[in-house]
Amino acid sequence: MELADQPDVVAPSASAPDPIAGAAPRMPLPVSFANPVALRIAFLMSLALMVLEMIPGLNLLFVVWWLGAGFGAVLLYRRLTGLVLSVRAGARLGSITGILTFVSMAVIFALTMVFMGNDLFQQMVKQDPQMSEVINNPPAMAALFLLVLAIIFGMVVGTCAAGGALGARFAGRDSGSRLT
Repeated sequence: MELADQPDVVAPSASAPDPIAGAAPRMPLPVSFANPVALRIAFLMSLALMVLEMIPGLNLLFVVWWLGAGFGAVLLYRRLTGLVLSVRAGARLGSITGILTFVSMAVIFALTMVFMGNDLFQQMVKQDPQMSEVINNPPAMAALFLLVLAIIFGMVVGTCAAGGALGARFAGRDSGSRLT
């Protein structure tokens, strides 16, 4: 079975609540920005990730936290909805978490630049006098800034998506249904 043929939502888990008698079963929404449950979970995980990244010492494990945020988003989605996600849907939920995390990181970085930008640039020039050439050249500064943003975006979203895919892959396994 190809990856393109897999449905986004695989099956309800064993702990899924039974539908009310007489009510028509509702089709679950696909994992996207239009799914309010997925968006709330991704937002919650990005907030938890930002708190972890602000703690000195723990912020050095940022890659672990990014993977864990995607993985945790899939586990929380399964717990709240009772649905098991495919690997693709898990990666999508992880990428939504990564996008929200990147946006919050960019906002914090922008606020830091607004309030402490001059001091930061002066310290950079003290460490490397050639940085004054880059700082005084607006096109070079803009290009460097956009390049750094693109790299960080790719790292955050990609790592969170990988965590979501891993979460969907390993969280979807029930202990009783494993083949030995």
